[in-house]
Amino acid sequence: MARRVGWALLAVGVLLGAFVGYELWVTSLVARHGQAGLQAELEERSAAAVPAVVRYEADTGRAVSPLSLPAGLPGPGEIDLAAALASAGLPPASSPPPGVGEGDLVSEEPPPEGGPVGRIVIPAAGVDWTVVEGVSAADLRRGAGHMPATALPGQPGNAVISGHRTTYGAPFHHLDRVAPGDLITVTTVTGTHAYQVVHVMVVRPSEVWVTEQWQGSWLTLTTCHPRFSARQRLVVVARLIGGPNAPALVAGAV
Repeated sequence: MARRVGWALLAVGVLLGAFVGYELWVTSLVARHGQAGLQAELEERSAAAVPAVVRYEADTGRAVSPLSLPAGLPGPGEIDLAAALASAGLPPASSPPPGVGEGDLVSEEPPPEGGPVGRIVIPAAGVDWTVVEGVSAADLRRGAGHMPATALPGQPGNAVISGHRTTYGAPFHHLDRVAPGDLITVTTVTGTHAYQVVHVMVVRPSEVWVTEQWQGSWLTLTTCHPRFSARQRLVVVARLIGGPNAPALVAGAV
């Protein structure tokens, strides 16, 4: 009897080990393969893109962000952005291209679901991933996903990006290391957009207000919390402070 119990426990241990191995390593290989394809697609999309220039008209029908800035956080005009980005190892923010006047925006069409949105880099969290359009299970197997119907990075509104924390490469595994003031860049076909983190919080999955569209230009990152659990959501909110559309958009932020 004891021998049978021992063999049964050994079998359970082997199965659990195989499951953990699949979750941690096999899914990561799947994600890395998906990333290679997305990076190639993003290069092709960027090379073929012809961004449009449109006149920016503030959407006063949108709510103002309910978040107030932390005390002592420097504003966009108080940061030497080029030096700060270089110090963090981030690419420089893009300037408006020739022909873009004051109050104009460089716009783009969203890619089809499953296509590449852009590259997100967060030194504080060890993030350097190509973002996919969509947040379905299949999309998130390839990397962090941009939530459809939210703004694209660098555009008016709130761009929402979600990612796994423990499987499929765990792009947001260390998102809890991010703090207010940290810098993030997202490079899309319109250029490199720089963001400053203003809030890090834990919310219930039902608190979908964090995905709402606000005046100005925002980036919201979400992932499960704590690790290995979907009980809560870890949320990072950042505001646009640099990039081709920043001159027109930063005035709309808090």
